[in-house]
Amino acid sequence: MGLLDDLKKQADLVKTQQIHQQNLQGDKLKLVEDKMKQTFQYVHELLKQLAVLKPTSPLVYSIPGVADFRNLVFGESFIDYRKKRINDKEYFDTMHFFVKWASPDTVVLEKDMPPVMQRIRESLWLSKVKFVEEEKKNAKGFVIGAKFTVPAAVLTDIVIKADHEQARLQFQATHLFGLGVEYFTVPAQEVADDMLEDFAKALIGQQSEIRKYRVAGVPGTFR
Repeated sequence: MGLLDDLKKQADLVKTQQIHQQNLQGDKLKLVEDKMKQTFQYVHELLKQLAVLKPTSPLVYSIPGVADFRNLVFGESFIDYRKKRINDKEYFDTMHFFVKWASPDTVVLEKDMPPVMQRIRESLWLSKVKFVEEEKKNAKGFVIGAKFTVPAAVLTDIVIKADHEQARLQFQATHLFGLGVEYFTVPAQEVADDMLEDFAKALIGQQSEIRKYRVAGVPGTFR
């Protein structure tokens, strides 16, 4: 066998490997696209039903040093998605939706000690809830106190990203189990009615198995 024949065999092997990789990538793209679409349709319908039922969340949203928010009711929701072009075709890239839980209550805190004021401020910032701070100043313009007004409202905010390379869906969930941010990675082939139902249960504060997909730290796509 001459050099040319040997090179031809090597070239054929490379072509075969390239075609195999392209087929695998095409399968992943289709799988993730189908699962993102299924998830969007499920959540879209879920939010419509919640808007009618207006359930009360059984969760306690605790802001250290400020208050524990209880019995928050479904107020409003929003859902949208973005697509991106891959190989001249549009595919789901990210999906975003939120649910606002609220009550008519408002917490008002008035403090005059700078360390206490700072602790409350930091606690509210970390909790990612909306609040209004009004500084109190003396005649010389020095801050002598602060008044914090915190409406009893929490936004459960979810971002789902399509990971086409790894054939999975990545979730960033803010205030899903209470105050805080959680991250989940779900293999695309496991996105099915039972998994979506588990996620829906978590969203309305019911017992759920969705935690089994939780990952520590921040996934690379959300950095």
